[in-house]
Amino acid sequence: MSYYNNDNSNNYYPPPPPQQHYGNSGNGGGYYQPPPPQQQQQQQQPYYQQQEQPYYQPPPPATNNTYYPPPPPPQQQQQQLDFGAFDGDFKGAKQYNRTPKFRDLWAALLFLAHFALFVVMAVLFVNALPSSAFKYSGQLKHTKEFYSWPTMIMWLCVLLSSIVFSVLYLLFMQMFAGQMLVISFWFSVVVMIGTGAYYLAAKIWFAGALMVIFGIFYALMWFSWRHRIPFSKLVLQTVCRITRQFPSTMVISLVFLILQTAYSALWSLAFAGSFKYMEKYQSCSLHTDRNGRQYQSCSNTLEILAWVYMVFSFYWTSSVILNVLHTTISGTFATYYFFEGAPGGYPTKHVTLSSLKRSTTNSFGSICFGSLIVAVIQTVRSILRAIRGQGNDNIVVQLIACCVDCILGCIEGMVRFFNKYAYVEVAIYGKPFTQAAKDTWTLVKDRGVDALINDCLIGNVLQMGSFLCAA
Repeated sequence: MSYYNNDNSNNYYPPPPPQQHYGNSGNGGGYYQPPPPQQQQQQQQPYYQQQEQPYYQPPPPATNNTYYPPPPPPQQQQQQLDFGAFDGDFKGAKQYNRTPKFRDLWAALLFLAHFALFVVMAVLFVNALPSSAFKYSGQLKHTKEFYSWPTMIMWLCVLLSSIVFSVLYLLFMQMFAGQMLVISFWFSVVVMIGTGAYYLAAKIWFAGALMVIFGIFYALMWFSWRHRIPFSKLVLQTVCRITRQFPSTMVISLVFLILQTAYSALWSLAFAGSFKYMEKYQSCSLHTDRNGRQYQSCSNTLEILAWVYMVFSFYWTSSVILNVLHTTISGTFATYYFFEGAPGGYPTKHVTLSSLKRSTTNSFGSICFGSLIVAVIQTVRSILRAIRGQGNDNIVVQLIACCVDCILGCIEGMVRFFNKYAYVEVAIYGKPFTQAAKDTWTLVKDRGVDALINDCLIGNVLQMGSFLCAA
């Protein structure tokens, strides 16, 4: 790189001081934008010496002026930093979205229209259920015992104990994060090999051998993953600390759990009532076989379409509920990352509620869009599993359905992995889903392996906690 301009004049253009360096000069650009051009003009100094000089010139001896201008005040530095200003594929990202827009509005409207149709179908199907369907199938004394005060107190104690154990486990993770990562890793290995041994003892040879092989392979990965434990430990400690600082994240998680449970109960009743309600649309006809015997064949196309729609609605709505929660908590963590320790403090007193508001308004369409992709894949897989479960004797059909289901399962796993990080982009920058997916792809190409390994290590700790708290 030449420090002379093109007209061969002896003007020296030194770079900005190290403390004002905003990014590298590679092809991909740096995370922060370079300093404004006017700052570079203020730093131009005449070049008086012809011999080769070091990169940063000392001030001329004849003057007492400082060679480098003083750094800007703290407020000016804070204004110059653009935490969301990416180069390349990260166009349009801003530090803080002051003028939010409704992203992917079509997906939000489509979801609301679909949910309205589901509500209409649920009302019709639930009303079609006979009144006896809501009664306990056993004797009357069992019904009284089930709704008695001792039973209600028992369920309340189970719920409270689960909450207490979960909080204690979070505190334990905070204090012993490194040890928990190691213990949970080998706990997963023991569970895999133990499950494989159980299958082998039950003479389920293929599943048992597969689980044992996976357990051994996972154990061997320890030698290449153990150097990543310090970073995963830091991430886990930070997550626990932020969760304790914002306990509203746990409260809102409990609220969404109740919401998902209520929706699942409504869907189950509606699906059960669809069998009774759709009977009137069934058409039957008589056929004669090769031996001259008559048999009746019935079909109900509307019933099948209703079932497919119900399954699709369950997947889409459940995914939207989960992803709204994920985006809300991601927004809370992003607010902590950008504003913790800032002179002005947090932009709002209720960080989690503000993040929930953005997730259910401006970013709701993006969440519905990403959830729609997963719901379509899950619905197709359910149809394929239904075809395989009908006992079709055609080995070719069974083989094709199995292969397609396996391929779709791999695609679903990758889409879920991408969506998890795409929703973080949506929560921070308010991007539309397509732009967030492109930026996530760029991120995965650069740091995909690191993110996957960290997810595995930290996921082991959470899975072990779920197992122990449930036990």
